[in-house]
Amino acid sequence: MELVALYKRVIGHDSHQAKITACALIEEPDSSMRIEQRQLGAFERDRRELAVWVASLHPDEVVMESTGIYWKSPYAALETVDVRAKVANA
Repeated sequence: MELVALYKRVIGHDSHQAKITACALIEEPDSSMRIEQRQLGAFERDRRELAVWVASLHPDEVVMESTGIYWKSPYAALETVDVRAKVANA
């Protein structure tokens, strides 16, 4: 049985008090996989940079870990660029 990918462009990120780590898995048209990673600070400018980067990749799915209250600001930044993330428990 062959597994078929449901999503071709997925981004996951983890937000902490001082750092945001994000990873994108992108399936290219030739079926190869491209991985992009970003580590950003937790300032407003960093959250805006994260949101612009995520939006530029046109993801099928964005998932983030619900680390305390630290997910709220990055989530709001993603909303400003019309990206809806799923917040998941660790």
